[in-house]
Amino acid sequence: MNELKREWTGRNMGIELLRIVAMFMVVLLHMLMPILRRTRTGGGGVFELTWLLECACYCAVNCYGLISGYVGAGARVSIGRAAGLWLQVVFYSLGLALVELAVNHGVSKDPILWSAFPVTSGRYWYMTAYFGLMLLMPLLEAGVRSLSERTLGFLAFGVLILSASVTLFAPYSDMNIGIVSGIGAGYNVIWLALLYITGGFLRRSGFVKRVKKRYAAALCLVSLALTWLGAMGDDWRYVSYTSPTVLLEGMALTVFFAGLEINGKIMKRAVGIFAPAALGVYLVHINHWLYEALIGRFTLSFPKLSAPVCVLLVILTGAAVYLVCTAIELVRLRLFRLMRVKNSHQR
Repeated sequence: MNELKREWTGRNMGIELLRIVAMFMVVLLHMLMPILRRTRTGGGGVFELTWLLECACYCAVNCYGLISGYVGAGARVSIGRAAGLWLQVVFYSLGLALVELAVNHGVSKDPILWSAFPVTSGRYWYMTAYFGLMLLMPLLEAGVRSLSERTLGFLAFGVLILSASVTLFAPYSDMNIGIVSGIGAGYNVIWLALLYITGGFLRRSGFVKRVKKRYAAALCLVSLALTWLGAMGDDWRYVSYTSPTVLLEGMALTVFFAGLEINGKIMKRAVGIFAPAALGVYLVHINHWLYEALIGRFTLSFPKLSAPVCVLLVILTGAAVYLVCTAIELVRLRLFRLMRVKNSHQR
């Protein structure tokens, strides 16, 4: 625990709190996946309320990309950190695959081989994209440090314009703008690199000090409302990582949390424990075997309940999943330290 404390000394604790909140949002997104498929035919507001929660959480992945740029400006990219991150992914991918093989004797052995190479086999799409981003980080960081604030601002504004263009004009174009521009639906290295640049701009620009938190919160709520209203109007273009409303929501949250002052010892200690374990939460709960065996089945009955109860159960179950996965990751961190394997926390 003392190593963790030293590792996180001097970091922006508000941003690290956002890391925790964003990962909880990711858990909720995955909790909602089997539920949303069953709500369109239901009544009582379940469809509307579950999609409101979905839209509220959709910016979580963008938040992680923005966080990387916000805390990564000037950070050193090392082979050791990349190797530590790789070992963490392999530990869960291969380890859980072996547990599945022991529990289910009929499982094919082919997935075991794929699990030994989780990044290149695409077991976790975000980690595949993130390792690609790590190759670009020295170049991106050099750009963030050397470009003027004005030029960096133009680049960040360009990301927003590109996001709006892909979302607004795609239905009226003969070509897929997302594919041609390289950002697709946001599941790739290019989109993470653009988020990295935008996060670096938020740090360099001083927005955190100049923009009051209530304005950032207002922008977040307006962006959420526009995303949700579009979905309710059967316009699903805005429910996308590359949507301008989802991007603005993530930027607003980054500015809001970056400006938070966390002074309480208990809160600081909690952030110092949960933030380093956030990536482990992702690697455990989205494992295909655990997800299908537990989360997918457990939530089947939720849409049959009233809308408030359904959403409350999603949040409470998501919190329970988050805590259990955090406990597992803390054990993994301790195990790696005992084995003298350096733990490397994602930026």
